[in-house]
Amino acid sequence: MMNDGSFSASELAGITCSPWENGVPEGKKFTLSTDTRCDNCGKIFFAFAGERFDAHDFLDKAVASGAAGLCIDRRKISSVPDGIPFLAVDDTLQAYQSCGAYHRGRFPQLTLFGVTGSVGKTSVKEMLRAICDAAYPSVPSLCTSGNTNNQIGVVQNLLRLSDSHRYAVIEAGTSSPGEIAPLAKIMQPIGAIVNSIAPCHLEKLIDLDGVATEKSRIFDFLPPTGAAVFPENCAGKNILRSAAGKRKILTFGLNGTGDVSARLLHTDMEKSSFKLLFPGGEKFTVNWKLTGEHNALNAAGAAALAYACGIDLETICSGLSATTLPGMRMKRTVFNGVTYFNDAYNANPASMAASIKLLSENKLPGRLILVLGGMRELGDISETAHKELLENVRKSLPEALLITIGEEFAPFGGNFFARPEETENFLKSLLKTGDTVFAKGSRGNAVEKALPPEVR
Repeated sequence: MMNDGSFSASELAGITCSPWENGVPEGKKFTLSTDTRCDNCGKIFFAFAGERFDAHDFLDKAVASGAAGLCIDRRKISSVPDGIPFLAVDDTLQAYQSCGAYHRGRFPQLTLFGVTGSVGKTSVKEMLRAICDAAYPSVPSLCTSGNTNNQIGVVQNLLRLSDSHRYAVIEAGTSSPGEIAPLAKIMQPIGAIVNSIAPCHLEKLIDLDGVATEKSRIFDFLPPTGAAVFPENCAGKNILRSAAGKRKILTFGLNGTGDVSARLLHTDMEKSSFKLLFPGGEKFTVNWKLTGEHNALNAAGAAALAYACGIDLETICSGLSATTLPGMRMKRTVFNGVTYFNDAYNANPASMAASIKLLSENKLPGRLILVLGGMRELGDISETAHKELLENVRKSLPEALLITIGEEFAPFGGNFFARPEETENFLKSLLKTGDTVFAKGSRGNAVEKALPPEVR
């Protein structure tokens, strides 16, 4: 029987530990839905309640869109439309996650890589995707789509698993303590990587040890023969090592550090090359369209995890050379005589520093104009981090013109704007043919909106 992310009514009752009420939905198999705006014909709708919304207020819309049944909080049975079959549970999110874990368990032979980290986890995910596709080219690996790395998104990705998949690469994100562990439990990875520990989400994770403790939970559900990978030089290394326990551990780094090491050979703003050194002394040179030493380090992490889980070295390096990154990550566009680098997907102190280093090491045509958005969720270190960022810009790129966006930069004056939309006309007034514009900031500041629509 083909495993395709669908469930029988009896399976759903068993997984959720809840009997069907108002009858049993008609149909042999059902897929799951969390969105009333979709066509829900033949689907079971799971109603979640968050800080800003409660899907129980829209159960009638789920039914109108074709839902065959509902999974609801047992305290809100009164919200259920008449005659619709439903499962009443203590926690609809946990019930949904249990379905994801059940479906993951249908594929015991699947090689699933778990990826988390403060900086660059999506890049590492894409590198691992490329390696897996090189290892099994007949069927693309299943990979986290977009930024769906949260408590709901991880399940949505796992529900796309089918019998044809041999590899999966699933990203796990967090902003608060206690979020990674349930994701790791659902994913059941064969190998997992914490690719970086940096000052991100400090409002709730407090400090770097807090970040390392939370990220380390991705190792909790590795099998005894599983592989745990993390940087040779990172904050909280002892925390990560302790969490890995007696499992296979590989570290990675730059210039001879770590079990798998990368050494940057050349980089410009469009491509680079680096050498990878593996534990047996094997050396490979990789040429690719990614840039900077930080991406060479990410490659070492992806290579370490693939190597630890049995993928051969030639396949690893072939896959890495084919890696591409999704939108707003060093997206280069020439428009009206100006070169734009849209790196506005997200930002934190480490990624900002890596970008400034890359820019300072490359000769760019014309003037350099930096459009930098504030870095969110830094807690008590926010003002200091932004001050240090500006000092780094002045030291490393003294000739650059700087525009800042977001309340985080408000104390520092200069060409400051509260919102990106307010910046567009000012940026236009500065531009000359031959200029280079580099844009980066936290997602909440949407720095790309300061750029022309044609380059976003």
